[in-house]
Amino acid sequence: MTSGRNTARRAGWTVLAMLVAIAALCGCAAEPSKRIASDRYLRERVMGAIAADGGMAVEMTRRLVASDSLRARVIETMLAEEHAAQYVLARIGRNTDAVDYVMQVAASDSTGRQHLLTLLKGMQMAMQAKKK
Repeated sequence: MTSGRNTARRAGWTVLAMLVAIAALCGCAAEPSKRIASDRYLRERVMGAIAADGGMAVEMTRRLVASDSLRARVIETMLAEEHAAQYVLARIGRNTDAVDYVMQVAASDSTGRQHLLTLLKGMQMAMQAKKK
């Protein structure tokens, strides 16, 4: 009977030790983010590791664009960087659904509609001149 009690006692201590470890980890959860925010070298290493791993980069990108406020900052940052902006716009240009969406947004007000009509007329004139 004593060995059964000892086994139960050890199991109880094991569970208690696991709970203490989990509580300690949960309590320290804020610490890594504070360290990353304050330690430039650590921040560079973490961001470098994410950028070097395609899967992690995709996961991080999905997290960044999931929130409205961060999505706007990510897109503005991409469009401010020349090569990223060119790539995004080229991808939009090759996707008919994306082109349709851009046209709808551009035509949503009178100034945008007028600009689109001007561009389309210019394209039409250029095509007619080419045929001659």
